[in-house]
Amino acid sequence: MSKPSEIYKKVKPAVVAIVSKLSKNPDFPDIIGTGFIVHEDGIIITNNHVIKAIETLPRRKDEPSAIPIRVILFHNIPNEGMVLIPLEVEAFTTSKIEKAIDGAVNYGEDIPDVGAIYVKAKGLPFVEIEETLTVEEGDNVLISGFPMGTNTLRTNGGWIHRLTPVLQKGIVSAILPFVCENPHEIWVEAVTHGGSSGSPIFNPENGKVVAILWGGFSESKMLAKTETGQPIVYQKSTSITCALPSPLLSLMYKKILKPTDHDTGKEVVRDVRSYQTLKQIVTTYKRFLHIPKQINQQGVEPLSINDIIEPEK
Repeated sequence: MSKPSEIYKKVKPAVVAIVSKLSKNPDFPDIIGTGFIVHEDGIIITNNHVIKAIETLPRRKDEPSAIPIRVILFHNIPNEGMVLIPLEVEAFTTSKIEKAIDGAVNYGEDIPDVGAIYVKAKGLPFVEIEETLTVEEGDNVLISGFPMGTNTLRTNGGWIHRLTPVLQKGIVSAILPFVCENPHEIWVEAVTHGGSSGSPIFNPENGKVVAILWGGFSESKMLAKTETGQPIVYQKSTSITCALPSPLLSLMYKKILKPTDHDTGKEVVRDVRSYQTLKQIVTTYKRFLHIPKQINQQGVEPLSINDIIEPEK
């Protein structure tokens, strides 16, 4: 049986950061969520709410219709260094289950919380999704992503220090609504933060994805009161993380194999034959060695208030 560390070496290359093109931080773009590659021809799964966040991002005045995100692929070349590759996004799609399936409950318009991003690349590393739920309550699972977004990569001094997603371990603490063949949610004991949305939760024995992380429970705590008696409340993260299980995730993946344009709803025709392979793309990028305070990210567009269109609130 393979060790979890060996399994993770196969999963980790498929975990990507979804970032804003325009950034206040020129050294590394702002991470808005996590995704994972599920097809070598550039199909990436994340959460619907990450897809919806794209609409809130600033755009350049000279390119108001351009997609305002990139996908950052972390590619390590042994004995040479890390390559951070900003993949060009071709389209992104939200999806939903509109009616009950095989007598199951209706999950509503925004549920399941699954969307997809399509990038112009082929020959990418990818992970497989289990079609059935192969873990039980009490089983260990692993999670990989970018909790706290770009702050995950920074030191206390603010400079980029880490060039890797974060691995977390948890146990399946509940299957909802109860243990059955087609659960609509699972809970995992692991603290989650903003930026983790869209992280793959996978089986440490075979590396297959058993769920996608979409959020976590938080508890409201009163910190103090103002002079007028108004409570000052903060949200404390708990160790309950919510995820969409693989039977539903697999179903959604089959629905989004053919992308539709997020704005028009029309099918996007992908010319995969014209895309570069990962091997070809890597040759055009500089190796990033571990030199603190000297790591520069190619493809970042510095934020200039005179150049951008802020989204309507």
